[in-house]
Amino acid sequence: MDQYRPLLGVFILTFLVGQAIGSPTDLIGLVPQFVEFLGSQSSTWNFTNSSTAEWDRPCVNQLELFVKAMQNNEAWAVNMYDSWGKVPTGLFFGNIYEFGNFDQCRRVQYSHYYGKIGGQHCTMMVNVQGLQLPLPPIWYSICVPDVCQPRMVSELVNTFLQNYGMQIVNNLDTFCYKDEEQSFSALTITAIVLFSCYGAFLVVVTVSHIVLIYADKAPPSFINRFSAYTNLLKITATVPQSQTKTESMDCVNGIRALSMIWIIINHVHDAALGLPTTNTVIRTEYTNSYYGVLFHRLGGKAVDIFLMLSGMLVAMKLLRELDRKRKLNLAELYLHRYIRITPAYAAMILFALAFVNHLGEGVLYKLLAEDVFNACSTSWWSALLYVQNYVHHPHMCFPHTWYLSVDMQLYFLSPLILIPLWKYGKRFVPAVVFLALLSIACVFSTFMVNGYRLNKSAPVGDGLWPRKTYHATHARMSVWLFGVLFGYFLHRTKSRTIRLPKRARVLGWVLAAGMLVLTCYSLKQVYVGDYDRFSVVVDAFYESLHRSFWSFGVMWLIFICVNGQGGLVNEFLSWRFWQPMAKLSYTMYLLHIMIQAVTVTMHLKSPLYFSAMDLIYRIFGLVGVSAVAGGIWSIAFEYPFFGLEKKLFKRKGAVQQ
Repeated sequence: MDQYRPLLGVFILTFLVGQAIGSPTDLIGLVPQFVEFLGSQSSTWNFTNSSTAEWDRPCVNQLELFVKAMQNNEAWAVNMYDSWGKVPTGLFFGNIYEFGNFDQCRRVQYSHYYGKIGGQHCTMMVNVQGLQLPLPPIWYSICVPDVCQPRMVSELVNTFLQNYGMQIVNNLDTFCYKDEEQSFSALTITAIVLFSCYGAFLVVVTVSHIVLIYADKAPPSFINRFSAYTNLLKITATVPQSQTKTESMDCVNGIRALSMIWIIINHVHDAALGLPTTNTVIRTEYTNSYYGVLFHRLGGKAVDIFLMLSGMLVAMKLLRELDRKRKLNLAELYLHRYIRITPAYAAMILFALAFVNHLGEGVLYKLLAEDVFNACSTSWWSALLYVQNYVHHPHMCFPHTWYLSVDMQLYFLSPLILIPLWKYGKRFVPAVVFLALLSIACVFSTFMVNGYRLNKSAPVGDGLWPRKTYHATHARMSVWLFGVLFGYFLHRTKSRTIRLPKRARVLGWVLAAGMLVLTCYSLKQVYVGDYDRFSVVVDAFYESLHRSFWSFGVMWLIFICVNGQGGLVNEFLSWRFWQPMAKLSYTMYLLHIMIQAVTVTMHLKSPLYFSAMDLIYRIFGLVGVSAVAGGIWSIAFEYPFFGLEKKLFKRKGAVQQ
């Protein structure tokens, strides 16, 4: 086996180190070298002592056939070679990716007495430090016969690279793609049956509903509840802006919709910064600019807006319930919430587990599909119990759904806050403020004790700050608690309009704008500035206070709009255009990450050229696709069950969250 190990290494990587060792990298220069090398080695290959002869011999046979075909200029062999990655241009400009032509390799087909030869696309990360080049690992892809096992490819290539002080630093098992028969697992078959049966049920119900409408007959309640026609009308229906102070708060629709768009902007930036890019230098310049930092990092504040809105709406809803009944049915309250949001979430997890391995292929597909499947296989139950931010933090099923766990936990704790607040009124407000300050102090002390820094260039410490201060409920509840107090204030003043004098309005706008500007300015400094210029206390203050400052600014917007003094701001936020997107914000939040992964990241077959304009197109594209997919998901899994729990609890006109 040792005698033939150099074969595949030279076969694959002569082009890789060609410039460094003086060998040509073009097709004409390489063919004579392959022929000469293989001719000198073919008579000495020996498999009698190889424990892996069963899978080595077919691979070497087909490689030998490939070189002979290259000698004869046979189209299939030239096509296979042509699909290889070549030495990329602009290595020192960040272009460290050369994936070749994925589709061209995968379409190579040739029949011979050795059997059917197909193309297998393999991507390797090669550490080139042995060439004394100041470069990170370079990504190269090659096309080899599909009988060659990734383990063999890796072993042979590394044997060759050792001569030049280089090595492969990734596992080729998750970076090689060939035609393979994939049988459906029991889970996938079950999911197909469940989704098909449920889809057929919705179609039958919807058709029945339409027939009854044309027959001028009243449909039964269960048909109204599950009819796609009815639920589509609910989503797309808009109502005129209220002319008086009500509990509907029209401006919240705009805040919800814009916050959802901002979350998508944030996650599009996250993906763009992680995708293979040919001009990494330009991407880094954008990332470090004010424009790049604000559009990327400010998206994280949108989650805090949702937390604040959640606390506000929970407070208004439960306080109104306490005013009416003077008590809360906790079992009904909790079940109401669980049924309200879980079906759509559970359907997404089931869909991911069942189909993530069958949605296509690309250079990064196996890697990401494996991560999603393993994480959701481990933590699906903690996700559906809304405790995965604590129980399975390193392996959360769809990490962006940490917010659902935090929000659900706070909802379950809300009676402990709101019952005393309703009973004792203003006397209990200091206790709520104390809890919020305690949460802020927890974040501050955690940063100080562990020396956490937000700048990516700074030392990472123990690497646990997201677990301790970003995803943890006790560290994020300050904004929610302030939202509860704001909801309490709105509830107490619901019957009267508060008219502020001009000076007070100006002061309020100045303070709100000041907090937002201060947050934006600090954002740039702590994330991409020179962290050596200031101590860890700056990061600690920023991380513990910026979310509350941001939510205070949004509270001012709601307050001034609800009381009829918002002017053009209120007109914009209350625009009827925002109402459908506000209704879809939950399912858009659920699905947009999976949509982005499937449509962009997992199907990536060549490095991208980064530009701000392309980023804008991606943002609008993901918003549009997420809105369509979110609408389908809401019609199928959200609105039917929302109506069901309303029927179960006989609730009418409850405030939605």
